[in-house]
Amino acid sequence: MGEVNLAEKRKWPEGEAGLDKVDTKSAPDDDNDEKFHWKPALAQSSLFLGIKHGVRLFQKKTYRELDGPFFRDWGNSIKNLRGWNDGDSPFTNNFAHPLQGSVTGWIFINNSDRAKRQEFGKSREYWKSRFKALAWSTVWSTQFEFGPISEATIGNVGLRQKNGHSTAAWTDLVLTPVVGTAIVVEEDIVDKYILKNWIERKSNGVTTRVKVLRSLLTPTASFSNLLRGRYPWKRETR
Repeated sequence: MGEVNLAEKRKWPEGEAGLDKVDTKSAPDDDNDEKFHWKPALAQSSLFLGIKHGVRLFQKKTYRELDGPFFRDWGNSIKNLRGWNDGDSPFTNNFAHPLQGSVTGWIFINNSDRAKRQEFGKSREYWKSRFKALAWSTVWSTQFEFGPISEATIGNVGLRQKNGHSTAAWTDLVLTPVVGTAIVVEEDIVDKYILKNWIERKSNGVTTRVKVLRSLLTPTASFSNLLRGRYPWKRETR
């Protein structure tokens, strides 16, 4: 019996024992370790929300509307949602607000272990991660417009008309997240082809020049880094 057992034991080459094989199979898959970090994502989203409303509170059109019945004015502001033109300038609707949507998209990406490792390309994972960022940005934008801590509750945007138009319109609900996500993709393109493949390839390491150009050429990614306590030139892909 002892010889048989010894022979059976010798069937396993060194380093390939059955226990080692089980351990290899039971090793955690990298995919299972990839998480979305809700707590920091919500904290960064709340910080950005506080910054936005903090700026608004210094505007006369906001603080003059702080009085009045909270819930009634909130409800009436939402009821006045109509049309596309909210009376704001084309710059505000087509550029400033989408930048806001891009920042919130980056908040999602920075807190997703999988999304933050994606580079621009044709891969399914890249586009899936950016569509998830679009969804996150849409929820944040909707809350900012009409939620309990929103323009509708702080300043009653939508309660009164501006330039003959309701100040609550569909333009912000659509353009902010959609064009904002397009800006995320544009910054991904700049980061990969201009910064990484051209400027950084010619530089000796992450020089001051590289740091400055990263910060300036991808501004919403840079700002979102500040929201999470990182340097603006931080890049997860390298």
